[in-house]
Amino acid sequence: MKKISFLSVLLLVLLLLGCWSDEIDVTDTGFEYDVEACDKYFELVECIIDNDDNPYFNDNMRIELKKELKNVQEEWKQLSESELTKKCTESLNGYKNDDMKESLDHYGCSLE
Repeated sequence: MKKISFLSVLLLVLLLLGCWSDEIDVTDTGFEYDVEACDKYFELVECIIDNDDNPYFNDNMRIELKKELKNVQEEWKQLSESELTKKCTESLNGYKNDDMKESLDHYGCSLE
């Protein structure tokens, strides 16, 4: 009986730990280089994902999108500092037009 109770408690703990692991922080890039444009870009993207109010965009979709961003980060870890700076700057510049600025304001996100 004690073994069954212990196994039940252990299973419950593992399930709880599994639920907590769904939180993905895309601002923790793990890049070898400290590139300000990358910090800004991933903070902005995470803000958009977290604050999107589209009713069809559920928590599972947010998690999957953050996983995809982590995959991008893994690919970008292979870049040199100048290549990484260029990639992040180009990605960040995609949000600098007037239409995007309005959307960012709507989400409460900023380029600064």
